[in-house]
Amino acid sequence: MTRFALAVPRCVALVVLVAAGFAYGYLLVVAATLVLPYPLGLSGQFRLTALARRLARAWAGADLPDPVRSPPPAPHRRADGWYVHGETLFRSPRVPAFLLRLDHHAKDPTLGREWAWLMLTPVTGAVPLLVPPALIAAGLLLLASPPWPLAWSVPVAVAAIVAAFLLAPAALGAYGRWTGMLLGTGKPPRTAVGRWVTRTSAATWRGAGLAGLSLAAFGGLLLNLLTAVVSWGGLLPYTLPATRSVVELYRRHVRRWTGADLPAPYRPYPPPPSPGEDGNYRVGRVLYTDLVAAVEGQRPGWLFGDPATWRDQLWALGSLALAPLSFVPAVLVGFGFYGLFCQPLTWVSWAVPIGLSTGYWITPFYLWFGIEHVGLVGPWLPDWASMPLGLAVALLGLGLAGPLMRLRLAWDRLLLTPTAATVLASRVAHLATTRADAVDVQAAELRRIERDLHDGAQARLIAVGLGLAAVARLMETDPARARLVLAQAQETSAAALAELRDLVRGIHPPVLAERGLGDAVRAIALDTPLPVDVDVDLPHRLDAPVESAAYFVTCEALTNAARCAAHISVSLSHRDGVLRMVVADDGPGGADPVRGTGLRGVHRRLATFDGTLTLHSPPGGPTVVTMEIPCASSSPKTSTS
Repeated sequence: MTRFALAVPRCVALVVLVAAGFAYGYLLVVAATLVLPYPLGLSGQFRLTALARRLARAWAGADLPDPVRSPPPAPHRRADGWYVHGETLFRSPRVPAFLLRLDHHAKDPTLGREWAWLMLTPVTGAVPLLVPPALIAAGLLLLASPPWPLAWSVPVAVAAIVAAFLLAPAALGAYGRWTGMLLGTGKPPRTAVGRWVTRTSAATWRGAGLAGLSLAAFGGLLLNLLTAVVSWGGLLPYTLPATRSVVELYRRHVRRWTGADLPAPYRPYPPPPSPGEDGNYRVGRVLYTDLVAAVEGQRPGWLFGDPATWRDQLWALGSLALAPLSFVPAVLVGFGFYGLFCQPLTWVSWAVPIGLSTGYWITPFYLWFGIEHVGLVGPWLPDWASMPLGLAVALLGLGLAGPLMRLRLAWDRLLLTPTAATVLASRVAHLATTRADAVDVQAAELRRIERDLHDGAQARLIAVGLGLAAVARLMETDPARARLVLAQAQETSAAALAELRDLVRGIHPPVLAERGLGDAVRAIALDTPLPVDVDVDLPHRLDAPVESAAYFVTCEALTNAARCAAHISVSLSHRDGVLRMVVADDGPGGADPVRGTGLRGVHRRLATFDGTLTLHSPPGGPTVVTMEIPCASSSPKTSTS
């Protein structure tokens, strides 16, 4: 009974605390705009939220440990007596200490969540707390001035008061869960509502950002039209790439913000023309004596003949109609938050110091439906209605963000993705390039085999033959020397056999053919003079050409890593039709394919199988080389481990 009896006054006390925190949060915004009193205001926020945590633990049963806040660092004093902050020197430590304190608070992860608790709790966590006091007030009002006969009013009033005491513990529990979500030291729980708000709020502002980029592309379209009119199209080859660069920036942001891939559909720049019989370079109907001028003369035909150029212009023109729609969610959310948080500043006279008194509004929001001059807020709608209306408008904006983003992506895919003809042309060009690379790789392998045979095994076998001929001559005249020459011939033949085995292993290792890719990589790891961890997750054997390519690119990556690392890890896996090989090392990093031929050779070998190579090697390490080959499993696993 004591728990139910104390729950109602606790609800009232927490409502008072929430209201005080709401007002203090607004004052903190004012302090932030003035900068100087901001750190002092934060100390008050820390005290309020500490009290909220303490009461939520004691009254609502919330698990809220107090956050551990480290003190801000002290200003650094130089040997000459000056204090330094960034690149500025100060005679006194007061200013650098103040700046360090601001930086320290800006990096505090709990600061923003505490301010969110101050501002959001009145319209979220405090709503359940208001239910028990409201029921008691309604019951007492019925007893004081009953609108019905006492036989009806008294039971209803008593029921309302009893319901208030019964619901008060549940209201405290709801408040404790809300407070724990925002003021807890860990991450907020990933509820369905939280995921929806996170996803739609991101779509709201990202849609506005994409709309701004599309308007920039429309500005490029206007520039192209103006250039076409002024220069009769002569300067278009120099202005069209500007629009193309804006569209490429748009593609990158779409990929980063939405995960949708909009591959570039542009045709590659044509190769330089070859000189004719007269030594001139022909581009269309024009002859050039200079190669640089001929290459530049290819620009108009390359741009005007590319369908993607005109599709970009059509997309920019259509985006002019989609841009206002993409701004709608952001505008609605902005108006909603204004009505939810900023409009209450006009209710009280303490808003006058920051220029917001009753009846006066900031100009950009003058059309807000809560303005009394418009007539929407009058005798029939009180001022406090701006908060629920603001919440409704903000939720409407969040709800529209997802569908409008999908509409924009559908328009983008219609015009910004490659057509079937462009994809086919790119595929043909890619196959021609990879075929040429494969032919070059095979020719290089044949030259290597010929060189190794000629300089190694062939020379040793000739030496063996000469040695045996010498043994035949010395058998009767000098048997001791003949035995010595025969021993040398045996050593030479053993060396030739070893070189032949190495040569065969370089063409196709026997362990790869017999045991599969996993055991072959384990074998090469054992031969590496560094500790190498190998993790193999290959449920089945792969096609022999794929296994051979994967083996040699992994060996090349291991060789590169062994030059500067102390420990290497190799991971082989096959998921969703993709063979993935990851070679990581603890070296100094800074690897660049441009500065070496090893990674370029790996990339060329992978390109033959439509594979990809991804290099992550920041300065200081670690270096991670990820190689992928699309393929399918062919036969059951035969590896022994």
